[in-house]
Amino acid sequence: MAKVEKTITINAPVEKVFSYVNEPTNLLEIMPSMVEVKEVQRLPNGGTSFRWVGKMAGVRFEGTTEDTEYVPNQRVVSKSTGGIESLFTWTFQP
Repeated sequence: MAKVEKTITINAPVEKVFSYVNEPTNLLEIMPSMVEVKEVQRLPNGGTSFRWVGKMAGVRFEGTTEDTEYVPNQRVVSKSTGGIESLFTWTFQP
């Protein structure tokens, strides 16, 4: 599996940024290929699971994502299966 790493600095409190990213429907603004997020559920670990629809190069694909690790205001690991399988690790620092 290919590994891509991206770091950005956001001039806002870490709690505010974490809260925004932790809402799956906001991924529509963050990820240009994401066109729909549905069936969002909170998990016992505090994270979420949801179904999504994406479109890239004119090809539509669907899948599910589940947060396998969730540490508030610090780290979320999300595993996606289906159309595009991936593992996202989101880390947050003040």
